[in-house]
Amino acid sequence: MKLNIDSEVPKVVVVGHVDHGKSSFIGRFLYDIGEIPDEKFAELKKASKTRSIDFEFAFLLDALQDERDQGITIDTTRIFFKTKKRKYVFIDAPGHKEFIKNMITGASSADIAILIVDVHEGIKQQTKKHAYLLKLLGVEKVIILFNKMDKIDYAEKKFLRVKFELEKFLSSINIKFNSSIPISSKFGDNLVKRSTKMPWFKGQVFVEVLDKYNISDNEISHFIRFPIQDIYKIGDKRVIVGRIENGKISNGTELIFLPSNEKVKVNSLEAWPKAKKIYGPGDCIGITLNDQIFVDRGNLASDTESPPKLMNRFESNVFWISDKKISFDKKYFMKINTGEYEVNINKIKNVINTESLDRKKNTNVLKNDICELVIHSSQFIPMDDYSFNKSTARFCLLDSEEIVAGGIINLKNYPDQREKKYISKNNITPESYSITEIDRSIKFNHRPGIIWLTGLSGAGKSTIAKNVEKRLFKRNFNVFNLDGDNLRIGLNKNLDFTPEDRTENIRRTAEVARLFTQAGFLVLVSLISPYRSERKKARDIRPELFREIYVKASVDICAKRDVKGLYAKALRGEIESFTGISSPYEEPEKPNIIVDTTIEKVEESVIKLEKYIIKEFSF
Repeated sequence: MKLNIDSEVPKVVVVGHVDHGKSSFIGRFLYDIGEIPDEKFAELKKASKTRSIDFEFAFLLDALQDERDQGITIDTTRIFFKTKKRKYVFIDAPGHKEFIKNMITGASSADIAILIVDVHEGIKQQTKKHAYLLKLLGVEKVIILFNKMDKIDYAEKKFLRVKFELEKFLSSINIKFNSSIPISSKFGDNLVKRSTKMPWFKGQVFVEVLDKYNISDNEISHFIRFPIQDIYKIGDKRVIVGRIENGKISNGTELIFLPSNEKVKVNSLEAWPKAKKIYGPGDCIGITLNDQIFVDRGNLASDTESPPKLMNRFESNVFWISDKKISFDKKYFMKINTGEYEVNINKIKNVINTESLDRKKNTNVLKNDICELVIHSSQFIPMDDYSFNKSTARFCLLDSEEIVAGGIINLKNYPDQREKKYISKNNITPESYSITEIDRSIKFNHRPGIIWLTGLSGAGKSTIAKNVEKRLFKRNFNVFNLDGDNLRIGLNKNLDFTPEDRTENIRRTAEVARLFTQAGFLVLVSLISPYRSERKKARDIRPELFREIYVKASVDICAKRDVKGLYAKALRGEIESFTGISSPYEEPEKPNIIVDTTIEKVEESVIKLEKYIIKEFSF
């Protein structure tokens, strides 16, 4: 098994608006560093003269005759080259609007990004869109080349004006610019040799910046990510094959495989012609395990300390590249790392204007729009958040084998579905109750139950629950109200409002409710509980006794009520992860009843819920 050649050299992607000079820049640069044979150069010059057209350095890249005739580059070109310091590969990502798909393919594997701008023509919409796309693909450091300085007579003032405008935009989307270099691809200014026509420029020329570019931050990490490409059966060995994206693997390394969540150690490293003792990012290897667990293509192996999350619902930033409209009823095919999954698009949160960076609510996503989507899968998918690990947080969506979108994963607002494995308490034996649940039910003349009120903050859950509790108590029901805020000042006071802490808050509350049912109580639970998945887990504790009540009210209505002043704080940005504003709320799909406080008075809602409970739980 050979090492992947691409992993041995930095991959450089060149992006920019059509006709801003990407191919000319690459051709001229390769010629200036001596990578173009003289006979090839002479041949193209002669061909240009024969056809009565001016020679352009872009011709060095045009592999197909019809591309030269059309005057546009239509495929991603990979060109290996070397400077005096090290080897590289250029990924020439086309800027023409119709070939964004190729750009996604090219930029998704880049170590270094170059954004090229025609300083004479200025910054175009596609320039900003391509810059934003680099961000979506996990490339956050760029070298900016301001091309065609010859067209503005090498004027410093014009250069500084365009430079300021572009750098301001890049800063607004959190892209860092390594260097901004004024160049002329036509005459080779500031590519390999310092230009005598721009004495005012004191920075380094392009080749110096490229050779000093440190990509080690992209390659070294303390956590392991090893997507499984295939399983080989060699004799009596099962060799698990893949490419290491992060971290290092050696004999004895303990790995956790997802989605099975099983831990196992590496028994041996398999490579051809001879295995090394340790492998790192970019290495393609095979491993055997010291225990025969089920591993399949598309699984993701990691270290045990910081494994990926397992998700069946998540948010994503997506570049939509298809003429087809988004369908909420359609099954899309999602490719992430080496895995392939059927998914649904549940919601279009926003469409982003790359000019102004404004977000607008819009269900009509057009070709080449950038949008924020909520995606659902019936299977658990191992994945990382883009901010944590860019290399395993990119994906593409396919519709009937056609790529329709590419994007990155955002896990900020949804909880990890990977089940925690709690330490087994071998010396603990639960006691059976001397008074049974049936005895208590007969005494109180009603069955126990969990009445779970879910809805936005301010929808009226606590008010309704308190009033229902009072009315049922007067009817001699054994009833108690578990309120979310009360639990958070005691049992759950160590929990924050992250998706994982919200999940634990719901789990603990459900377990307490279960204990109350064993004591014969009807338990009213008032909890926002924003995630369907976590409400289902609460239901699964006592499904025969659990009833889901949706206390319905819109965000606008709740914000107007704002009894606790929380919406005002959230809208000012003083509260992070506030449900309905900056964090999602998933409405119940099939609640047992809906109490709509938008159209019902409090008393009406209370009586409605009281009657339902009496009907469901009385003998």
